[in-house]
Amino acid sequence: MGLNGKTAIVTGGTGGLGRVVVQRFIREGMNVVVTSRDHQSALPGVEMIAADVTVEKDVLELFKNTVSRHGSVDILVNTVGGFLPESNVADVSLDDWQRMMTINLLSAFLCTREGVRTMKGRKFGRIINISALHGIQPMPGKAPYSIAKAGVALLSELVAREVKGTGITVNAIAPSIIVTEANKSSMPKADITRWVSPQEIAEAICYLCSESGGAINGTILKLFGGL
Repeated sequence: MGLNGKTAIVTGGTGGLGRVVVQRFIREGMNVVVTSRDHQSALPGVEMIAADVTVEKDVLELFKNTVSRHGSVDILVNTVGGFLPESNVADVSLDDWQRMMTINLLSAFLCTREGVRTMKGRKFGRIINISALHGIQPMPGKAPYSIAKAGVALLSELVAREVKGTGITVNAIAPSIIVTEANKSSMPKADITRWVSPQEIAEAICYLCSESGGAINGTILKLFGGL
């Protein structure tokens, strides 16, 4: 992929998807910085930085410290996100609404903004955000999550237009249900053969980050598996 020696930040890199992305990046020979609010979630071969990416101060410090230690931030992958149980709009609390907007959309905005600022002028940069199937094909009962993830997709498309011609690309991946232990536990009767695996998503992310993926900008890549 030509990524050896590049420096990547993976937010939420200790989660079900983030961990697989981190392992894939390590195999490419990259310097990987992982954010987590859980100080116990150590990963071998990566640098952990405690940060809440819904807090502006933490995001600014994250990028400042990464540049200080590695000289640059070449790649940013935002895997932080959250989901709510099914609920009609009439039954959604303000707290639940704000939580979905904060963990899904605000985190993507803060990190994307700082990623662009940090990568500007270097003629290479890759930003990958994680949207979702329900952000592209909204369904009743999932309004806060769907709207937040639709915002992530739109944010990615808009920023991609702002940075075109600079060597920076901004794309989003919209997966269906991801094969993680948490999802399998919450849906024990589901047919997981129709879901998308973290490994498949990680491969797509790796390609978007590569030199060859530089022509892809402002795309929402739909990885729906068999759904």
